[in-house]
Amino acid sequence: MEYGEIGLGTKIELELYDEDGNRLMPALISQYEAYDEKNNIVEIHVPFFEGNVYPVHQNTVMDVIFSKENDTYMFRGEAVQRFYHDNLAMIKLRPVTPIRRIQRRAFFRMDCVLNVKYRVLGNAIPDDDRIEGEFSTVKTKDISGGGVCILADEKLEKSSFIEAFIQLDSDKEIRFIGKVVRSSAVRKRGRLVYETGIEYIKIENRDREKIIGYIFEVQRERLKKGWLKA
Repeated sequence: MEYGEIGLGTKIELELYDEDGNRLMPALISQYEAYDEKNNIVEIHVPFFEGNVYPVHQNTVMDVIFSKENDTYMFRGEAVQRFYHDNLAMIKLRPVTPIRRIQRRAFFRMDCVLNVKYRVLGNAIPDDDRIEGEFSTVKTKDISGGGVCILADEKLEKSSFIEAFIQLDSDKEIRFIGKVVRSSAVRKRGRLVYETGIEYIKIENRDREKIIGYIFEVQRERLKKGWLKA
């Protein structure tokens, strides 16, 4: 794949590194805008971190990660300039490695409240036509392209599996099979609930892209409304 084939509007995640090659923080979320083939420059939106626009400085090295169809790709780049386009903060990035296919790592996580319905599958994943059981409806605590944290009324066994549907908005429902990675009791508004971390095990790549895109759009809308700091 070439840099110009990534596609306008593709949601990307960035992993930044310091001068010694140490990773600075969890992945940030951004969006691909354009590629200037003549000057070998990729243009992307300034990323978000913890609800704020993150200032990427000149010469910062980063891994750029994105999904296309059923694969995930990455290339390394170096920030060369910050600028504004149509009142949007942007970064010019010079690629320093070719694009290559990878196994996915960390994802940017956003606090949000969404409806989720799930049912427990047990310690193994049955065939789709053999899945049965009643659904429970809960809310999310946060969400990312790699998993979701829900506030459940029951303690789910670590390493067990669930089938779930996330309602992103009125016309977007995402189905996935997830694995419980943690479940701990907390008190919310006087009620005992279980913060339960779920990792996506089976999810369509286009649905993962929808989740990442949803996170980016929500962050941008929050910024416009003044809920976040630029």
